[in-house]
Amino acid sequence: MSTTLLLPILNEIRGLETVMPNVPLDAFEQVLVLDGGSTDGSLEWCRAHGYDIILQTRPGLRLGLIEAWPHVRGDWVIFFPPDGNSDPSRILPLLDHVNTNGTDMCIVSRYLDWAKSADDTWLTRLANWGLTHLINRMFGGLYTDACGGFRAYRHWVPKHVDLLSPRSDWWERHIGRWISWEPMLSIRASKAKLRVTEIPGNEPRRVGDTSRKWLLPETRINHYRAGVALLWMIAEERLGP
Repeated sequence: MSTTLLLPILNEIRGLETVMPNVPLDAFEQVLVLDGGSTDGSLEWCRAHGYDIILQTRPGLRLGLIEAWPHVRGDWVIFFPPDGNSDPSRILPLLDHVNTNGTDMCIVSRYLDWAKSADDTWLTRLANWGLTHLINRMFGGLYTDACGGFRAYRHWVPKHVDLLSPRSDWWERHIGRWISWEPMLSIRASKAKLRVTEIPGNEPRRVGDTSRKWLLPETRINHYRAGVALLWMIAEERLGP
């Protein structure tokens, strides 16, 4: 089956230059970049390397993915943020897994078996554990990492679980933090009884991040806002149809 590598970026030139040379691009029929408004040369770098590019017009990665989806050509999609948090050495094991295990979606879990996150703090580790546990209890999932972004899924999955229909983002605008669709995808895949698996994969530190930025007040506020937005989304999914 054909496969699309989907790269979400926003001012990610250092990540692109560092990570992409280690990505096995010959395994993909399409490399599709979703750009949220980069101004640091990321777009020029992607154009020079021949990647397909979508410029999103609405804020937030969730709405950007809806805009990008008509341009995805692969039967399989690997969502791979090229910021350094996703380990490119796990791409080929991920492709091998989905091609041999009859799954509909596979997550590269930061918390399965030997995998570890070098980017976690005690706060984000606790939040990820709590949100994953909540999703499992409420929706019958068996996840170790329901919020992880690095994953593969069949092209028809987002439409099948109704992710391509824009929903109101008033709660995200009110909270001041937009979230991606991966947690919602985990929830709806469980509700739809899709075949979901995980493989372990370490989460390295973000490229260029040598400080503990989570100590800064604004970064902590962003973590709290993201957590509130995710809790609101979970409640909406629980109370909705």
